[in-house]
Amino acid sequence: MQNKQSYLSEITKSVKDNYNRFFDLVTDNTQVKQMPTFQLDVYIDKALSQKFPIIVQFNDHTPDSAGYLSKISDRRFLITSADNHFTRIFSINEIQAIKKF
Repeated sequence: MQNKQSYLSEITKSVKDNYNRFFDLVTDNTQVKQMPTFQLDVYIDKALSQKFPIIVQFNDHTPDSAGYLSKISDRRFLITSADNHFTRIFSINEIQAIKKF
């Protein structure tokens, strides 16, 4: 009986490992370092003036948002996807990193 349980646990572990490898579900944290506030300000100003698409990575580990940036108020911004189907309002202290799309 002990051999059957040992064998079953080995098979279970093997199936789980192969499943994770196949679907790439390894829990690596791909978050980048927090950008300094001055760097975020510069990049936001460039994105607003040159109107190029950006990718915003947030501190709360929600999925990244890609699209065009609009300014709502002094420290509040709106990101809208290229197809205008997705929008998000955020403040500068919610941003972890920004990069050009």
